[in-house]
Amino acid sequence: MGPIIGVPDEVAETLEQDTDLVEVVAMADAVDQLDVQLGSAPGVFLLLVETPKNGFGQLLTTISDYAGRTSGSLALTVRDKEGTAHPFPDTTASPQSIHDHLKLAYYGEPGDRRPLLRD
Repeated sequence: MGPIIGVPDEVAETLEQDTDLVEVVAMADAVDQLDVQLGSAPGVFLLLVETPKNGFGQLLTTISDYAGRTSGSLALTVRDKEGTAHPFPDTTASPQSIHDHLKLAYYGEPGDRRPLLRD
């Protein structure tokens, strides 16, 4: 199964319309834990494709664009290989800092969690 992410409505719309990353919009009661949470409110839950043709680079671009339109600190939490949550540090959100933070993110079932981004 691909990553499960929670994103604001506008980001969900962008991911659905402009990328090939979204497999399905998930119902809130079907989601027990998010791999990536963008924004402070739960928003829309998306199940992304497990192995996108061009990787998850479009997700990085979409999150960076969103960060550029928001003021204040970026609310972005990712779960690592062990399922531990890592909030985005209180630093300026740049494409590189977002990339570095997303490199901490893993998805999949316990015991078979895979990195979201690979270099």
